[in-house]
Amino acid sequence: MTDNLAAQSPSTSGDAEAAAEVVRRIWAQVLEVSPDSVDVHHSDFFEMGGYSLLALQAIGRILAEYGVDEVEAVEWEGELLNRLFENATPMTQAEFLAEKGCGTPSAANSTHV
Repeated sequence: MTDNLAAQSPSTSGDAEAAAEVVRRIWAQVLEVSPDSVDVHHSDFFEMGGYSLLALQAIGRILAEYGVDEVEAVEWEGELLNRLFENATPMTQAEFLAEKGCGTPSAANSTHV
């Protein structure tokens, strides 16, 4: 994983789109809504009924989905939570994952419902 937060390359942008779908699915699970009701560019986690404890649960699931180790997870949770409070869309979370070099979810976790 990389700490490079430079401008997104085309591959990073594609990774963000793929990650947005993962985030959308996890938000739907945590918020108990249909994945179709979560728009990756416009849905707001808190307007959809989310609150801080659900945000932490969602972030934990996202990091687990990508197989982020415990040390990195502790570091990244704060950054993800800050981004969620600043701009609560799935794409904001997905862009962070892409910036950190998270390409695809780990195979072991991608089947969790």
